Amino acid sequence: MSLELHVLFQIAALGIATAVLSSLLKQSGRDEIATLVTITAMVLVAAVVVTNINHLFVEIRSVFFSQ
Repeated sequence: MSLELHVLFQIAALGIATAVLSSLLKQSGRDEIATLVTITAMVLVAAVVVTNINHLFVEIRSVFFSQ
């Protein structure tokens, strides 16, 4: 399995888990905690995306500026 596919599955799994947990928390009347769970998941996904963009730029730099 390629790295890109692994990252997509990781983000999708996090999204599904967040949606289920947030839904359960909202049904139990804990709306504030559900919002915090959603925000935390968004920060984690952003961290994964930024890390992968960094790897992309490193690869591009190595292609164009190799010695």
